[in-house]
Order: sequence, then structure tokens, then C-alpha cells
Amino acid sequence: MVSSDTRSVGELERCVEAIDATAPAERDADDRARLTDALVALADAYGERGEFDAEAEMIARLDRLRGRGGADDVDVHLANALANATSVRDRDDLYATAIDPDRIEAYRGRIEDLYDRRSEPAIAAPLARATAETIHANGKGDRRDRIGPLLDRLEAVYDAHSEPDVAASLVRAHAHGELYLGADGEGDGPDDVPFGRDEAAGAADAPPETDARSDRVARAEELFRAHPDGEVAAGLAGVLAGRTNADAKRTDVEAIEERIGRIEALADRYPAQEESIVRWLPVATANAARAGFDAADVSRVEHWAGETADHHERLSTPSSATWAAVATFFSARASFFDADAAAGEAKLERLEALEERYENPVFAHWLGRAMFDAARCYVETERPERARSMVEDLSEFAVGHQDREEIEAGLDALRSHAPHLFDEADGAAGKSGGSVDVATGSTEETAEQADATTESVGVTDEREGKSTAARADAVTAETADPSDGSDADVSAEADLGASAPRKEEAADDDADADLPGCGNCGEDGCGNCGSDEDLRPPASGPELAAAGAVVAFVGLSVAYTLYRAQRAVRNAVGGS
Repeated sequence: MVSSDTRSVGELERCVEAIDATAPAERDADDRARLTDALVALADAYGERGEFDAEAEMIARLDRLRGRGGADDVDVHLANALANATSVRDRDDLYATAIDPDRIEAYRGRIEDLYDRRSEPAIAAPLARATAETIHANGKGDRRDRIGPLLDRLEAVYDAHSEPDVAASLVRAHAHGELYLGADGEGDGPDDVPFGRDEAAGAADAPPETDARSDRVARAEELFRAHPDGEVAAGLAGVLAGRTNADAKRTDVEAIEERIGRIEALADRYPAQEESIVRWLPVATANAARAGFDAADVSRVEHWAGETADHHERLSTPSSATWAAVATFFSARASFFDADAAAGEAKLERLEALEERYENPVFAHWLGRAMFDAARCYVETERPERARSMVEDLSEFAVGHQDREEIEAGLDALRSHAPHLFDEADGAAGKSGGSVDVATGSTEETAEQADATTESVGVTDEREGKSTAARADAVTAETADPSDGSDADVSAEADLGASAPRKEEAADDDADADLPGCGNCGEDGCGNCGSDEDLRPPASGPELAAAGAVVAFVGLSVAYTLYRAQRAVRNAVGGS
């Protein structure tokens, strides 16, 4: 039972004061009932404002009232007040950047003590609700090892009390478990951005477990069949949305779109719970945008990024904002990789607006990465003024950033790769057959990969010797809750096709064009074309320097075409 009292804090305070003016022995049953209701509502009102000490005092007064005896139902009211105090979902704004799982776990423990003395449905329901919220808090607090035991405890409560409200809390708990643990049962990433670990595929490609209680989607479907009501449907929507993290890691866009359709159908079927159901959609639509990027399906990226933005505009929560940032980043990256700087800049502005609005480092993470993509795009498209300006902006942005060293290393690599754009000497230009480490600017003739890794703005550029396809790995988070998971950090690999082959072919053509004669000439000249080694004067110093710059830029164009991000965003955002 969640408090539905509509009185203001002032009205509740006056009510409590008026009843307190009467000696406890002189209060009748009606006075005690009104005082109990007012204390429950006032505690919840304080908690929603973040006044946790005042909330704790009201709960303590309820506990003292219960201790005086004569009103057994005070136990139930106390249990509900404690359950309200564990709320994470309804206090999204309060926990956008930080949360205290210990405080929430302590309140849940007190309800469990009440339940151990009175194992009845009236106390089982708030215990189940508090357990689901504690799972959410532990996920946001990056204490995922505590989620499994709490789920087991909640399953035991449901076995004893198979009531719809207990079932609704159980399904909601599985939704948070899916968001924070992933399909394989281990931590997938930070809140609202739970896109996976560095070992990209691995567990994401593992076959689903057959035990219904181990496979959270199967378990949620089972509970929904047993209790087909709106609150259970909202929990099922959360489990379906959480599973799209694993779908995205497999680049299974179709599976994600099917889950989105199922969530929308649940919202249509249960209009009274529509808000609770659609609040999960940004998780799924952001994952659809990311999977579309991995599949090099630009139209899908744009469609689902737009859907995510629309959902955020409607919901306007820190969690929906986190997923909007995720989707916007992948949309911006697709534009920059396609050399559509104007479209990428418009999306970069949206990320800047989100970063300014929410004091959460996850937004700086996505913004920084998008700025780096923009700088790379300007370098590849020979826009020196924009490139220099963006590098300067990103250098300033890096000040105070937790990954400042990595950002600055990447910028140094940009400068060393294109000295003709940044008016710097080419001290790190490699040979045409080598690869360049974009984090340091160094070259290795035999290396097949060039990795520039930053933890938050970090990107990994991968170039494989004989491959003509460009691959990019992008990671998130909540993130991330995020809902709301944020969280969120999946290895996103995208074959964006033609750009890399075109550049490699161009490099080959340029190399052929520089050869003397007809191409069949030997060291002593050629009878076919009459060329002779003495006919071509030796290249001058400036010509050699220009040729070196061209080689370096061609190498940059190939190496920087796509990125792969390797680590997950840390917990930061409000959750689902």
C-alpha cells in the first residue's frame, strides 16, 4: 500500500500537532487512526523531498506508537512507511547522482523483522515492495552481488503469499535484475547504461537458461500468466526492456523491435498502468538505436534515436534522459562517421543540452566521445578551422574530467596524424604499411591494430590488415538507469561499409600515380614508355614532407573510420 494522501506537508504537520496536543491516554481509536495515517503520509512526503532525517523521525514516532500496544494494525502502517522509505523508482531525481543502499537495506530489514513476527499478506506485500526497491538501490550502488540473494528471498515470500501485489513486486525485482545483471546473471554495466563488459560477446551469446526462475523473461511471463493485471504487466515490460541489452550485444535488431512492440501492446492493454509500462521504453529504443548502428543500418539508428528522444520528452526523468543520451550519441556517431558534419553537430548540441541539464558524469561521458568523433570527422574531411576549434574545445572540456589523460592522449594523436591541419611537425608519421597507436601517436610497421582507449571518452580504433570493412565498437551505462541502466556498456561493433575501402583504394591509386613511367619500368628505365631513372629529378625536402603528410592522413582516415570503446560507464544515473 503506497500512501495516496493528498494533503500538503503543512496540513499533515498541523494534523499531527493537533493530535499530539492530546495526552495519549485521552486519545480515542479515531484519533489514533488519524495520527497513524498522518505519520505515514508525512514520512513519505519528507522522503520525497530528500529530508531523510525528518522521514526517519516520523518512522520512529510510528514505531513508538506501535510499542504502546492496543492497535495491531500499526504494524502494517509501520511496514508501509518503511517500504515507502525504500523507494527508488519514485524518487528518481533524488538518486540521479548518488544513492545510499545501506539506508534502504536497513529499512527493508526492519520490515523483515516485522514479517518474521507476523507472516501474513498485509506485511508480506510491503516486504516484497521494499525488497524490489532494495534490489534497484543495490544495482544503482554497484553492489550487484547482493541482487541474487534478495531475488531468492523475494521468491520465497511469493511462494508463501502468491498474491497479485507480491507478484507485481517480484516481477519488478526481476526487471531490475535483468537491467543490472543481464541475461547471463552477472553484472552487465553501470546503472541505466548496462551495455556489457569488455569481453563483448561471451556470455551475451550464451544460450538462455532453461530454468524458468533463472531466465528472468520466462519467469516474468509465467507470473504474468498467473496474475494478468496491470502492475504485473508493468514489471514484465521492465524485464523485456532489460533483455534488450543482451539483444543489442548480439546486434539482434529484430528481437529488440519485437520486444518494443510487446511493451507497447501491454501499455495499450492496461491504460491505467500506461505510465509505469512506457517508462521502460527508452531502455529498449536506445538499445535498438545502438544495435542499428552496429548493423550499419542508418535508417534504424535515426528512427530509434528519434523514438528515444520522444519518450524522454514525454517522461522527462533523469533515467529517460540517460537513455536519450545513449541513443543520441550513436546517432551522432553514425552522422560523423558518414562525414555528415551538419547532422552530427545538431546531435552534439542535444548532448550538450543534456550535459548542462543533469549533473551526472554519464552525460559528460557521451558528450566527450561525440566531441572526439566530431574532431575526427573534421580532420578526415579536411576542415582545419573546425578541427582546430573542436580540439581546443575538447582540451578545455578535459580539464577536471576523470579521464583527462586519455582524452589529451587522443588529441595528441589527432595532431600528430594531421600536422598539416594543426600546423605541427609530423614527428610521428608512420610508414604506409604500418599502424598508428592513436593514444600515443607512435607507429609500428608490423602492428595490425591501433588502439586509442579512454575510459569515459575512450575509443578504440581497430584496423585489421586484410579487412575492407570498417568496424567500430562503442560502449556505454546507468546507464544508467538510466532505466533508466543505465547504464549503460556494450561492445557495439558496426560494419559501416564503403568508406574504408574507398579510402584504401584511393591510397593505392595515389601510390601508383607516384611511380615513374608506365608501371613496367625497371631500375634502368623502360623501352615501352622511354622513361629513364635520370629523367625524374629527386624529390625536394618540401615535397618529401608533403608526401609524408599525405601518407599520415590516409592512415588516419582508415584508422579513425570507426571506434571501439572498451570499458563500461560507471554507475551514475537514476534507474528504471
